[in-house]
Parts: sequence; C-alpha cells; structure tokens
Amino acid sequence: MVNIWPTAVATGWHPVAFSRDVSARKPCAALLMGRRLVVVRDALGPYVLDDRCPHRGAPLSHGQMEGGMISCPYHGWTFGRDGRCHKVPGTTQRGVPASALSCIERAGLIWTSLATEPTTFPRLPPVMEDVSFDRFWWPLRATRANLLDAIENHLDPAHPHHLHPWMVRSPNRRRTVEVSVRTGSWGAEAIYLEHAKAAGLMPLLLEGDRVASIGRLFPPTIAEVAFEGGRGLKLSVAVVFGPEDKGLTRPWAHFATPKGLAPAWLKRFLLKAFHLPVLMQDRRILALQEDWRDEEQPTYAIGPLDVVGQTIWRLANGKPEPEQERHLTMEL
Repeated sequence: MVNIWPTAVATGWHPVAFSRDVSARKPCAALLMGRRLVVVRDALGPYVLDDRCPHRGAPLSHGQMEGGMISCPYHGWTFGRDGRCHKVPGTTQRGVPASALSCIERAGLIWTSLATEPTTFPRLPPVMEDVSFDRFWWPLRATRANLLDAIENHLDPAHPHHLHPWMVRSPNRRRTVEVSVRTGSWGAEAIYLEHAKAAGLMPLLLEGDRVASIGRLFPPTIAEVAFEGGRGLKLSVAVVFGPEDKGLTRPWAHFATPKGLAPAWLKRFLLKAFHLPVLMQDRRILALQEDWRDEEQPTYAIGPLDVVGQTIWRLANGKPEPEQERHLTMEL
C-alpha cells in the first residue's frame, strides 16, 4: 500500500512505538501505512519485523519472546532481529526468514521505514531531546484524518477562533499580527509577533504575556507550535504525525516547558486537561473533512492565511520548495 502515499512519506521514517513500551519480554504490535508490524527488543536494541509469520501467516505479535527473539504462536518458528529463522520445533532445519525493516531509536520513540532504501532520518525539533526542559509524550490513539490535513491543522493559525473559541483564541477579539514566513527544502517556519497578553483561556492561564507564536514544519510529517515570552520559550507542542492507514493518522504528541517552580507532574496534568477538548474538536473536524473528501477534486483552494499549507504538500510529495522569505499582516 506504499504507492498510495506521497513520495517523501512512503520512503520516510515514522514512529511505531514508544521506547518505554517495548521490552525483551513482550512484542508490540504496530500499523504503518496499512502494513502490520511487530516491534521487539533484544540486547542490541529494538528491531522491527512484519507482523506475519512467513510459514502460515499468523501474527508474530501474539507470540512469545525467547532470548530476544520472537516465536510464532502457531508452530513456534523463531525469528531474530535480521528476520532469520533460528528454530523450527521438531527439526534441525531452518525455515524461511521473516521480513525485517530498518529501525532507529530516537527521542523516546522507535522509528522505522517501509522503504528498501529509506531517506535520511528527519530533522527533529530540538526540544524533543533537550533535557533542560520538562518534557513528556502524550500517548494518543489514531484518528480518522488525512495525514497532510492533520499536519496542516496543527500549523494553521486561522481556525482556533472558530473551532476552539475562548480555549485558544477569542472568537470576537482580534489583533493585528505581523508574520514572517520562511520556507525551503529544510521545511518552514512562520513567526507571528503578538506582544500581548494571550486572549484564550488556555494560553492565558499557562503562558501570560506572549511575545510570539511560531509554527515550524520538519518535513515530511513533523510539526511544532511554540509560544515565546520575554524570557524565551514558554511552551512547545511538537507532533509527529504517523500514517497508520489511508485516512487514519496517529499523532505522537510531545510537550516541553521550561523547568521552574511548578512541578513537572502538575504541568503535565494541566496541559493534558486543557488540550483534551481542543484535541476532541480537531478530531471531529478532521474526520468530517475526511468523510467529505472529493476524490475527483483532490486539491484545495489556497486562502490568504494558509501560510505553510502549500509547503507541507510540496515537500511531502517530493516537489522542490524554493528558499524564500515573505512578510504579511493578519488579524489573530
């Protein structure tokens, strides 16, 4: 099913498990672009196999771990990290191998690619690996959403007034904001200079005065929204959007805040509590957007506030994105 995906997505790296969820004792099932996978760990680290025994097609994720190798629950064929079959119970002969995929462990996630020759590992938001911040991953289930629509939703500055009134932005109070947008083959960055006290309930309680809000694209599937005050970063919400299947996208959400007087567990509780209704509202509109998709007219109209939408689509599809910078004014 890889051929239905944009070029850079099909050949790129995607998370399939949290590092903390994969041990040498229990396999972890995953879904990536419609393909069932199993994530396993041995003494050398994690590895990824197709979640299908080549013998009779039983799911390896239902099997047992034996010394860092995984055995099929049906006939006990046992496979190692390279997919090689090490044991067929009842004989000294070896069976055919399972399919093994590339695997990298970074930033608390286990990543893989379905491509025979994957592209370069993506650039990550620096806060994902910066121990000077209080950080946490929020496990979320997949939602009915088109992959690129979900990325654009996270970076879209225009919808919070309507979709998240009073939670993120005031529905009837807008202020003039100067915006600087940079794009290139490396991704995109949009800086919204606000210099005002946040109007929405969530940013008002969690941020206070806001100097700037920033949207960043780390192609092909990572997006970060950051909010800065006079002393620097106040909050980063970075999301890796995982393409589980056509129209089914899983957000791997990472939060980072500066260390301070408030304990990390309290900030985690508050951030989840405030973001949950926003998440539910985004899930609903993305599902409606997917349900109303017109396959005969797949492109969208581009509006004056869609500052990074075209860059998301171009880079995901392997199209060139020229180095450019532009400035505009909008009401947020």
